[in-house]
Formats: sequence, C-alpha cells, structure tokens
Amino acid sequence: MPGEPNAGGHEDPGGEAVPLNWACTNCGYRVEGELPEKCPDCGANREEFEEVPIPGF
Repeated sequence: MPGEPNAGGHEDPGGEAVPLNWACTNCGYRVEGELPEKCPDCGANREEFEEVPIPGF
C-alpha cells in the first residue's frame, strides 16, 4: 500500500536485496530486517518506524 514502509527490503542496481534497518520514532528502538507489527519496547504501531542507514553499507 502506498505510504507504508517496505518491509521486504530494497534492491540495489545489481539486483541483490539490501538489508533494512528500522528505528521507532517514538522510543528509538532499532530493528534490522523485517519490520515488526508493533514496537517491542513502547508498543507503537509499525507506521511509527522509519528506515535508517546501516553502518557499513
């Protein structure tokens, strides 16, 4: 659905999936890979997560 974060990963020009790193904008909890339905720390919905860079990529 448009406007929702893509939890499936991005593809780089070479066609390989690039891992995603997400951060909860409410509490700062970070998760790599698949986006959870709710934040395990504060309970915020997945819409509260933003994609953030992964160090080294």
